[in-house]
Amino acid sequence: MSTDGLSERLQKLEDERAILQTLHQYGHSMDYGPDADFIDCFTPDGLWNVRMRKTPAGAFQCRGHGEIEASLAGQTAVRAPALYAKHIVTDSRIVVTGDEAHVDSYFLRVEPRDEGPTQIVASGRYRDTLVRCDDGRWRFTERIAEIDDM
Repeated sequence: MSTDGLSERLQKLEDERAILQTLHQYGHSMDYGPDADFIDCFTPDGLWNVRMRKTPAGAFQCRGHGEIEASLAGQTAVRAPALYAKHIVTDSRIVVTGDEAHVDSYFLRVEPRDEGPTQIVASGRYRDTLVRCDDGRWRFTERIAEIDDM
């Protein structure tokens, strides 16, 4: 077996794994906190843009840690402990070019119901741009959530 390009292939796998960790941290910290972990998914000037296909009135965007933190403070009714929802990300396609990555993923948001089974309440896709930061972590410079249905 040839070792030609082994370090480049290993770096690609490590980058993809680290990017997935950021995607997962986003969902877990959105649902259960802490808010600092959610905010840390973004660069200091990162953009969080939520677009609603069917009900545009629910759309919003935040730029930078301060605006993102303020937005989270206004969402306590849809996060634990008020509501134990889950953000599920799947089928992520990751393209890494040096210290920048573009990722397209599908997502579902599920919520428990007092009566009956847990329900899917939202679906869509994420369109992400991430960068490798000075500390080695991958963070969003832009996360666009395109919500198809809610």
